[in-house]
Amino acid sequence: MKARKIIIFILSAIILVFFYLNFFNSTKILAVHGAGSNKEFLVKNMPFSDSSKIEWWDNNGTKTLSSAETYFVSIWKFDGKYQKLAPKNSGIFPDHDTDYLLCFDDMNTEENCIDKSDWIMDITKTKDGYTYYRIGTESYYRKPSGELMQGERSKTTIQ
Repeated sequence: MKARKIIIFILSAIILVFFYLNFFNSTKILAVHGAGSNKEFLVKNMPFSDSSKIEWWDNNGTKTLSSAETYFVSIWKFDGKYQKLAPKNSGIFPDHDTDYLLCFDDMNTEENCIDKSDWIMDITKTKDGYTYYRIGTESYYRKPSGELMQGERSKTTIQ
């Protein structure tokens, strides 16, 4: 009887966590920067696995683009707060390097930068119909037929 209550409690907790992660912690696009077919998406609550990130992009991200023929998109984790263009406060030794920041020219404010370490993934769609995904150190590509492949797409040229 006691073991049954423990199992029911554990199953209930798993169901609640699943419900929370799927419904209350859904991915939200907080900002889009860039012009033309080159965009920077700032998102909150991105899925954890590579396959979930790709699925999210295919189901939601492409809908936000005006032209889905060709594009290059970078997706960044964003907490809703931009930073000023300034060197990192490294403590004892002064630092003048601002290369750790990505700043957006389409904002007329001093606080228009995010930390480059918050990069999540890049997506590129080319004229030949292939879509390339780069997530961390992994690469994937989707063939025009819709098949998703892991790894780099090799190109062969005949000379």
